[in-house]
Formats: sequence, structure tokens, C-alpha cells
Amino acid sequence: QDDRIIKTLDLDKLLKEDDSRLETVNSAVFIQCVGSREPSRPYCSRVCCTHSVDNAIALKKRNPAMDVFILYRDIRTYGERELLYKETRELGVIFIRYDVDKKPEVVIEKDCIQISLNDHVLNRPVTIAADLLTLAAAIVPRRDEKLANFFKVPLNDEGFFIEKHAKLGPAEFATAGVFVAGSGHYPKPVNEAITQGRAAASRAATLLSKKDSLFTSGTIASVDVE
Repeated sequence: QDDRIIKTLDLDKLLKEDDSRLETVNSAVFIQCVGSREPSRPYCSRVCCTHSVDNAIALKKRNPAMDVFILYRDIRTYGERELLYKETRELGVIFIRYDVDKKPEVVIEKDCIQISLNDHVLNRPVTIAADLLTLAAAIVPRRDEKLANFFKVPLNDEGFFIEKHAKLGPAEFATAGVFVAGSGHYPKPVNEAITQGRAAASRAATLLSKKDSLFTSGTIASVDVE
């Protein structure tokens, strides 16, 4: 409803293009888990925390005097991403945890955006006046039942593909010769998608290496670039 409220990918674009709009931002707020970890969408989108932390660092380095707040339920900058979280704290970004039963409330004013929530450390209500509000929106799968039925592979309740076994077959389906990798399986960062893609390629190579020759139909795939 207001061009001062954007999604994470929109902020990426502003930073990439060095947009002049950022020159007027003196206070920026991120709200995590927008649409994730809800009864209708219970999964964590996984990349959002790291993405917001990355962008918070970029804003702070662009303007060290800028007030930057991240309003979160749980910070999930796991593994080496913990170093990014540490850097964010050292740069002065303020993290405030909110409760799922008392989500931040946003009021659009003429001069700024008012975000109100209860600070769990101070145990008192806090209101932040922001020039820019970025929402870390959920990753939503493209629920493609036609494709799933064609390859005879299952989808879970949310619309992601279900692998053969979480531990023993994380990159393949119960349907022989069909493999899975990337966010169609579950939200994941690029490096994890690449690792899973390599695992899928390895499993396909194992299948192909069992025979000297394979017979297949003349049907080939084509890609529509647009």
C-alpha cells in the first residue's frame, strides 16, 4: 500500500542499482518470517535471515549513521553464516525479537512508517519510526501437480517435492531414474542447491554406469528462453 514498504528482492534491486531513494533513508527496518512459519505455511524459508543480515550490512556500510533494525522470531544464520550475524551486530544493527502472538504492527504516516512491537528484553512496547520497511516474505513453491503426476513423484502438503529418504536418498525419488535438487525440494541457499545438484548428478551417473548402452525414445527437451 506504500512504496516505502518493499520485499527483500526489491531492496536487492535498489542496492544493485545504487538507487537515489536510499539517500533519503535514515532508518530502515526488516521484519522476518512474513508468511513463513504460519499454520497454513509451517515451514521455514531458510534463506531469509541471511538475506536480511546481508542487506543490513550493505545499508550500514553505505551509511554508518543509518539506524537499522531487524525484527525477528528466531535468527537462523546457521553454519558460517553466523559470522555475518556477528558482523551485523558489530556494525550496530539492532535485533528485536517478537512473539508470534504479538506481531509487529505497522501504521503508515505521512512522514514515516511507524512499527510497534513489544521488546522482549526491556519487556515494554517500542515504536520505531522508519523511512524504509523491508519484508522477508516466504518462499512459496510452484505446486505443479501435472509435472508430479507425469513423473509419478509425490508432493507434500505445502507443494514441495518429497525425496525418497531424508538420509538415504536425499537427491532422488522412489521412482527410479528421477532425481531432485534445489528449492523445488525445499527452500535452500544456492550453495546447498549446488551440492544437492551434484548429488543428483552422481546418482544419475551411478544408474547410467550399470549398463554399456541404454535405449530411449527420440523425444528431446527444448528450452523456451523467454
